[in-house]
Formats: sequence, C-alpha cells, structure tokens
Amino acid sequence: MEMHKNLLASISPELNKHVNNHMREGIEGEIHLPEEDEEALTLFIEWAYSGNYDHKKVTPESTLEQDDLWQRLHKHLQLCVFADKFNIPILRELAESKFHTEINLIEPSSRSDAISLVMVIGYAYNNLPGSHPILKLFAQYASWKLALLRGTTGFSQLILAQPTFLEEFLRHLSGLTSKPRTP
Repeated sequence: MEMHKNLLASISPELNKHVNNHMREGIEGEIHLPEEDEEALTLFIEWAYSGNYDHKKVTPESTLEQDDLWQRLHKHLQLCVFADKFNIPILRELAESKFHTEINLIEPSSRSDAISLVMVIGYAYNNLPGSHPILKLFAQYASWKLALLRGTTGFSQLILAQPTFLEEFLRHLSGLTSKPRTP
C-alpha cells in the first residue's frame, strides 16, 4: 500500500517518528505493520485522504445482512485500536461514532449472531485499553443477550480468558430487559 509520506507524518507524532527517522523505515520510506489487518489499513488510508471511510450509509431499511453489520463493527473496532495505537483521536472518534450507530442496527437473535457477538467482544477486550467505554457497553450487551450467548462455546471461553469482561458482565447480570443505550 502506498501513501504520501508528508500526509502520513502529519496525522500523528507516532507515525511521524516512523517516517522521519534515520533508521531503515525512514531511509527506505517503508513502514511494516504486520499486526494490522489489510482492510483496516485500506480504510485508514481512505480516511487519511478523505476525512471519512466506508462511505456506504447504513440505515435500518438498507439491505445489509446482519452478518455484514457484524463485520462492519469489527472494522470499526480495528480502526479504534489503530487510532489508539498511533494516537489519532479524530479517527478514533469517527470509528467509535460509526460503531455506536451500527451496533444500534443489530438485533441479535441467531446462533450466528451469538458467535459474531462473542468474536467482536473478544477482539475488543484483547485490543482496546481497559478503560475504553465500548468494553462496558459490551458487558451490558452480553448481559442483555445472555440467553442467546449461554449455549455458545466461545462465550464460555471468553469469560475464562477475560476476567475484566467477566467482572463487568457480572455487574449487569441482574438482567437488562432492553438493549443497552449507546451515546
């Protein structure tokens, strides 16, 4: 993937350090980001040049399948993580806003939804800072959808692997009777 060096350097001090140094990255003009997903990098580059990414507007009336919405949530989370890692608050705010808009469109009801929900919760808890508000939202969401998640193997594994998720989840276990509200 290619991007103008000056644009990349102007986005954050961390990225500036990557492109303007006397080490291999700065001299050769190549940054290797093996931990980053190719699609997330593509969306980042789109955002860097346009100020937005994934210009498709999603509405409750749109024809996006529920599985597509879960994938889109995952992309927004990846961009939140990328923005945190490289200190890009504007991108983080945009990704969080898109995340909240689209999670409100999802009505989990199937086994496939349960698996997808566990996947995005696991990704968030493995990659976002512990104080990130999306983590609390996911714990509330899981409490709200406990009946759906209960039989999912991945949910049991998530609880065992993420004690911070379990602790927050238990705080809301009295059972939410309605979908958690997002900002």
